[in-house]
Amino acid sequence: MKARIGHIVGTCIAWVRGQPIAPAGRPARVAGMVLLAVLVVGSGTAVTMDRIAALPAGAVFRVGDTVVTEAQLGDRITLLGALYGVQRPTDPAKLEQFRRDSAKAVAVSQVLSDAAAARGIVIADKTANDELTRLVETSYPQGRDAFVARLGGIGLSQPAVLDEIKRQLANAQLYDQVTKDTPAPTDQDLAQLYQQRRAEMAVPEKRHLRNIVVASQDQANQIRAQLAAGADFAALAGQSSLDESTKAKGGDMGAIDRDQLEKPYGDAAFGAGPNALFGPVQTQYGWNVGQVLEVTPAVPLSLDQVREQLRASGWQQRKLDTWNHWVVEQLTSARVRYADAYRPADPTGAPS
Repeated sequence: MKARIGHIVGTCIAWVRGQPIAPAGRPARVAGMVLLAVLVVGSGTAVTMDRIAALPAGAVFRVGDTVVTEAQLGDRITLLGALYGVQRPTDPAKLEQFRRDSAKAVAVSQVLSDAAAARGIVIADKTANDELTRLVETSYPQGRDAFVARLGGIGLSQPAVLDEIKRQLANAQLYDQVTKDTPAPTDQDLAQLYQQRRAEMAVPEKRHLRNIVVASQDQANQIRAQLAAGADFAALAGQSSLDESTKAKGGDMGAIDRDQLEKPYGDAAFGAGPNALFGPVQTQYGWNVGQVLEVTPAVPLSLDQVREQLRASGWQQRKLDTWNHWVVEQLTSARVRYADAYRPADPTGAPS
């Protein structure tokens, strides 16, 4: 739980440190409920729930007695945009989906907050404040005053961030309560899971690489031609590479697995044979020409070697399934009513 909150607020800290005033975000897809019942009175006169539970002007949705307005949704989107780092889409065709997803996310947040309160889960001000203080001290060297000032500069407030920390801490406790009786996988379950995931159960292939980074494709083509003609790789790296971390070592990057590399570069490096050159390939750092020095094949792992890892991941998946089932029940029974412009396509679906 600490890691989860630390990640979220750490992301916020990094975001407010380096970004212009452009708060936006698309929260994870979550769920709510639209009430479409018809109340039949007396001799058959129908009074629709649409009229009984009509939303006031400017409202996005109602959960029980709580009404969230468009202005409140906008404020929450600003906060979630900072915390989760997702930009508002610029494509007009995607804005409607963004609006509905945002309304759904905030509605589910309210449903979960109500459920936490019903279970007596309350996060003290001091707990949230201490957590924010700790995270600011470790991630924002300028200090808390500077952090708060920066928040104000991008339209956020310290209390809003503290409220989000409280929500996350409360949700973590709620998750623990809901999933506490979920049984762990048996040894038989683990054997079946191992067979299903056997291809993943290996120490990944590694490749010992060296690399030269230059500013343009033309220069990279020239480097590649020189190497193909027999030029010394290490000497060229020392003369030409823009990568200060490797040029003094002749471009040597050491042994690396594919997940450590940008995809275009990884595809090229892991598609080449031993001692082969590859590139030019463009990454965020420039144009690259590389060479595979050595290939260390993947090593399969036995069930005994991965048993506890599988047990932990399998148990976590079971808990997640339990949680999602419970969330759907809460959303189905909650009195959530959306304004037409904000109603999600799947109001009672589990969070994805």
